[in-house]
Amino acid sequence: MATYPREIGRQWQNPEHIDAWFADRPRQSDHQRLRAQLVKLLPFEAGAAIRVLDVGAGDGALSRDVLSVYPRAEVVCQDFSDVMLTRSGERLAPFSGQVTFVKSDFRDPGWTRPIPGMFDAVVSSVAIHNVTDHARTADPGRIRGIFAEVFRLVKPGGCFLDYDHMYAPGPVTEEVYRKVRAASQADVKAEDEMETRVRGMELKLHEAEGDNDGPSSNLAAATSRTVQTHLEWLKEAGFDEVDCFWKEMRFAILGGFRYSG
Repeated sequence: MATYPREIGRQWQNPEHIDAWFADRPRQSDHQRLRAQLVKLLPFEAGAAIRVLDVGAGDGALSRDVLSVYPRAEVVCQDFSDVMLTRSGERLAPFSGQVTFVKSDFRDPGWTRPIPGMFDAVVSSVAIHNVTDHARTADPGRIRGIFAEVFRLVKPGGCFLDYDHMYAPGPVTEEVYRKVRAASQADVKAEDEMETRVRGMELKLHEAEGDNDGPSSNLAAATSRTVQTHLEWLKEAGFDEVDCFWKEMRFAILGGFRYSG
């Protein structure tokens, strides 16, 4: 069984880290805009009584967006973080009769076992990339496994849509991303300050558990997070149509549609 870097689990169980992440207002505004775009891509009539799984649901923001457009929907929120599950419960309290919460960890291939039934749509927002972040020991193919496991949860006629971080396919593209990012110094300063705060908290967590190695990049993990690789893995998982529906630098919305059983 693959092992995974401990900071991935610790940081999303840590209220201080979570508060800092949500305090980054410009970034959260972008996430809100793109979650709304993801919901628009769902191939159902507004108001349809669909069944939806939110993978790595976090504080329930994407689930709330789904329920706003599909008020008759039934939603299952999956996450491994007790803090996030509590926050999503609070956010989704007005929809309590339509929402179920499941605690499981998609780093574990058995994460789908507690999730009941199949779904018209499986959605995810800025979550699945965590299995390879700072992945010195993580299996860079774990995303591949998650896509296969998600496919088995999608009903014929259903879909999977994922909004997440992506890596550049090579150094030239990466330099282009840096150039565009540098055009807005205000954004650069805000991102750098946020990165410093997050790294500082991660270092404290490492020291507290005696892990002095710290986070490390991993070329194989980076390769596993390009758009092209994701699309290949979605097709391999069994989806009949796959596409990148939107992309801006390091963020993309991609997914697949399942025709039949």
